[in-house]
Amino acid sequence: MTRPKSKQSPPPPSNSSPEGYCQSCGRLLPRENKSDPTARKYCSSTCRGHGKSLHLRGIRSELVKAYHKSLNDRPTGQVILCSEVEKIVFDPSQNTTPTSTLDEIGDNLKEGGDSRSKLSPTEQREESRRAARRLVAFGFPSQGIPEEQREVEAIQNGKIVETSFAKGEWGIRWK
Repeated sequence: MTRPKSKQSPPPPSNSSPEGYCQSCGRLLPRENKSDPTARKYCSSTCRGHGKSLHLRGIRSELVKAYHKSLNDRPTGQVILCSEVEKIVFDPSQNTTPTSTLDEIGDNLKEGGDSRSKLSPTEQREESRRAARRLVAFGFPSQGIPEEQREVEAIQNGKIVETSFAKGEWGIRWK
């Protein structure tokens, strides 16, 4: 699947895609070389490095918990934008989430310090989107919430889109 032009809308998701998804960023992997016997896990060396990053592990689990809590707190079918979860996780003073919820979401960062402040705003936005792409591609059980079996889908401007090619503001909702 090729990337759409800058003004084109992203394509619909392709569940029958022969490619897999990157375990770090959740984007579609490029077609594999048939002579390579091992399956690819990451789309690039950057994602390979991010996938093994210890300081991002706490942030990633916090983002997944924030997406899960936000989806459960709203009616089924309502979209949770990536920017909303980004604000909940990275800028707790700017959101309207109750303090008890923030404490619940952020408990895992107490050991080892708060690594959220080490990320630039661009990196914060990208981590929030990576978490959403991973949830769409792999679901909640693979991201540390095994009891949640429902699937999510990516929505942009009211349409279901492939997360690998979504540009601008988009979000996720329960299927």
